[in-house]
Amino acid sequence: MRRLTLVALSAILAGFSLLGGDLTITSHVTGKGRFAKEGTQVQYVDATRMRMNQEGARTDTLVDYGHEVFYTIDHTKKVVTKVTFKDMQEAMQAMEDQMAAMPEMVTRMMFGDTTEVKVEQLGADSVLGRPCRKVRVSIGKMVEELSLDPSLQFPIRDYAKAMSMMNRMPGGMGAMFKRLYQAIGQLKGVPLRTHVTGLMGMDMTTEATAVSTAPIPGSVWALPAGYKEVDGGKEMKESMKGRH
Repeated sequence: MRRLTLVALSAILAGFSLLGGDLTITSHVTGKGRFAKEGTQVQYVDATRMRMNQEGARTDTLVDYGHEVFYTIDHTKKVVTKVTFKDMQEAMQAMEDQMAAMPEMVTRMMFGDTTEVKVEQLGADSVLGRPCRKVRVSIGKMVEELSLDPSLQFPIRDYAKAMSMMNRMPGGMGAMFKRLYQAIGQLKGVPLRTHVTGLMGMDMTTEATAVSTAPIPGSVWALPAGYKEVDGGKEMKESMKGRH
């Protein structure tokens, strides 16, 4: 489950927008906290797929929105874990049912007040010499500052549906991220720099070092040969049965 949470958070921090041509963003990640894996990150996006290669974690994420499935590629263990959106939704619903009795006080202590998202315009900025506008998005204890390039757009279609299907999480964290997706989905442009603080000790910066709008080679979407493939959906269901 920790691996799947990392997948979800990686997609969130990418700050998806709407509709555009193929896009490749190479970034450098620095910071501290559970999710901060320092190193080079490369994000590939076309109209129906997204791939995130993370050098620091030695883990890639390949998401096929058209077929509603995503893969986690662990290069250390040479394992590919496949999970359908449907399996993820069912597992998250089961977890939400189990967590329904959690006192609101506990949720507030962990995540703060997640009932409202605050969006602040911070003015002009520049990344790689590209004019950007800086925005701060706050919800509960999480604060995310984004430097958005309005001349770029991600090609993902139906942002809200795709993100809610893939990144659903239980309890207070799920409520927080759902509202965060909605706020980020309304912003125009692609974030070339993000700085996230406040979530479980996180203080992480992701800054673009190169941007390309050239067509993405078909080989990028291929799964590595010789890796063991695991049914992550089946594993999640079996894990949930053991909790009853």
